[in-house]
Amino acid sequence: MINVFSKASLLGMTLLLAAGCSTLASLKPIKPPSLVEGLKVDDILNTNSRSVVTFESLMNDLSTIRVIYLGETHTSIEDHRIQQKILEGLYARNPKLILAMEMFPREAQPILDRYSRGLLSQEDFIEEVNWDGVWGFPFELYRPMLTFAQEKQLQILALNAPRHVVGKIAVSGLASLSPEERSRVASDFHKDDPKHREYVRQEYELHLKGGIKDFESFFEAQLAWEETMAETLAGRLSQLQEGEQIVVLVGKGHIVNRVGIPALTSMRAPASFKTVVPLPVNYPDSLYDPDLADYVWITEPLEPTAHRPRLGVMLVPAASGTGLEVQGIAPGSPAEKAGIQKGDILFEIDGIPLESVEDLHKALGKDSLDHTLSIKRGKRQLSVPVTISP
Repeated sequence: MINVFSKASLLGMTLLLAAGCSTLASLKPIKPPSLVEGLKVDDILNTNSRSVVTFESLMNDLSTIRVIYLGETHTSIEDHRIQQKILEGLYARNPKLILAMEMFPREAQPILDRYSRGLLSQEDFIEEVNWDGVWGFPFELYRPMLTFAQEKQLQILALNAPRHVVGKIAVSGLASLSPEERSRVASDFHKDDPKHREYVRQEYELHLKGGIKDFESFFEAQLAWEETMAETLAGRLSQLQEGEQIVVLVGKGHIVNRVGIPALTSMRAPASFKTVVPLPVNYPDSLYDPDLADYVWITEPLEPTAHRPRLGVMLVPAASGTGLEVQGIAPGSPAEKAGIQKGDILFEIDGIPLESVEDLHKALGKDSLDHTLSIKRGKRQLSVPVTISP
């Protein structure tokens, strides 16, 4: 997930609690980057046999599996390249593919159906599905796979829960949902898996809490993503025709450690599945871990990165469709010091319109630490200077 604090918060989608855990925060790279002896970029590891396999061998294995989970870091060009190659390789062996995507809420399914049948141009599709609102990461990262799916007329399956509903769960708990909101996430929540709970707790401890109520609401929000995606997958599995396979594009954090979506789907509809996770070559302590994935695809070393400047706010897209609404403020943060309040709508930074959280990230990533935010507070429009933390 992405928020203004970090790229890995909540393991979830693109609001404050936003986009499916795209990273694996609990895994640590070696500093400086060092290669595992004998391994190179684009090697494919079978973690169970602890051996390097060919792409052909990978395809032969995956072509016999009902559900293939392809993990990603949402902003990684390399991860999406690997997903595309696997998708095309599987299609060459079996055109009866269904492309299931974390990136879309279930109510977007009619739009996806029209797109995959060629009834919508890509430009109209982006607008109708409200890409920046429902996901927010650059569309260019997903364009090749969505183009391929339309060209081959593959069904594209929307998996997820509405992010504003999940955001409400994180802030005030599952019990706070109205009956209508409750109907938009999975019917059943499995809270009794100690391994899953502990994994989410480790992630919870890594992140600023902001407006999150407590660990239990954080865990319920994580489950809202995963249970809803699992419920959707299980429903489609129950209708699967002879020879059909489902390829799932999802954040890595939702499929590792033998918990998350694969386990929750299997509870509802047992079916063969395997997981593939791209991972930088300088994560040697994790590369051969069968709990990480069935297959690990080696990518370029990940350089240690400087800490991202933080404003210290939790954000969701504004209901009006313009700007970002402040849902919470970290104590002592630059936002609090600048007088930003819960409910404020951030609509510009340094004169640049804010259409997504990524727009704010880009502005904060520039050299200057001093910025001017344009804010709507009720009927007033304010200009607020802010100095962010380096």
